[in-house]
Amino acid sequence: MPKKKVAVALSDWLVDEVDDFARRFDMSRSAVVQEATARYLRARRTEEEAKGYRREACEALEDMRAFAQERKRSEPGGAPSSLEQLRALRATGRGIG
Repeated sequence: MPKKKVAVALSDWLVDEVDDFARRFDMSRSAVVQEATARYLRARRTEEEAKGYRREACEALEDMRAFAQERKRSEPGGAPSSLEQLRALRATGRGIG
C-alpha cells in the first residue's frame, strides 16, 4: 500500500521512547509510529461505538418506561399487567407451571 510522508512534532522524551522501542523490537521509527497510531485510532473508534451503543440503549429503555407509564394511565380501571394476570392464573392453578 502506498504511504505518505508526514511531519509530526514530538517531545524529545517521546522520540527517545519510540527509538528505544524500535531498537528493542527491531522496527523502524516509522513502523512504531504507524502501529501505535493505528492501535490508538482503533481503540478510540471502539470506545466511541460503545458509548453510542450505551446511549442508544439508555434512550430505548427510557422510551420503554415512558410507554409503560403511558399505557398504565390509559388502561381503564387500572387493569392488571400481563405479569399480574399470569400470577393470578398460577395462583388459581389454571396457569402454566
